[in-house]
Amino acid sequence: MSTLPEQIESLFDRHPALCGFSVRSLDELPDNCPRDEDDALFVGDIGISHAMSTEQYGQMFQEIVVTLAQWLAEEPEAEELLSGRTFARALH
Repeated sequence: MSTLPEQIESLFDRHPALCGFSVRSLDELPDNCPRDEDDALFVGDIGISHAMSTEQYGQMFQEIVVTLAQWLAEEPEAEELLSGRTFARALH
């Protein structure tokens, strides 16, 4: 996939401080991470370009999770595209 899906691109558009994030499957999580067997994918390794408050970071994280969940609800086959991927802002 050479371009980011619209859903992912919109996250970078709405959050200028977001540099990137990764999506992991259950078996890719470190042993010390809490697990919920009902969840197939997890968001991690969120990179930001400048300091932000805990509240701002939490809102951005929540928006990433909601965006991915909505995309998966609309297109379940997207799980294969997400698992194990890192998404990063393109710098021009």
